[in-house]
Amino acid sequence: MKSRTVKTLFAATLTAVGLAVPMAAPASAAPAYCSASQSGNGAKAYCYASASGTQFRAVAYCKYVTPTGSVDYSNFYGAWRVQGDPSWSTAPCGLGWSFLSPNAQTR
Repeated sequence: MKSRTVKTLFAATLTAVGLAVPMAAPASAAPAYCSASQSGNGAKAYCYASASGTQFRAVAYCKYVTPTGSVDYSNFYGAWRVQGDPSWSTAPCGLGWSFLSPNAQTR
């Protein structure tokens, strides 16, 4: 009986771990001196002059449900901009994709 209980607990633990991993979402914290938010079906980002001279771009994390019912996830990227310039970077999700979360990327 003890062996059966241990096997059941082990199987339940593996199942819980297996279910937890696919549900993990990417971090959505923008880099220092940057802000990112939703813009329609995509993301927009701006990075302030505090780190002038570096570049940034918007990143939209999106999902797509295929005709067979499986789900794909992907990042879509906006144009690179110079920090401190008065322009935002925007990244729309692709046609048929649904927006999930905004972010910004710097280099």
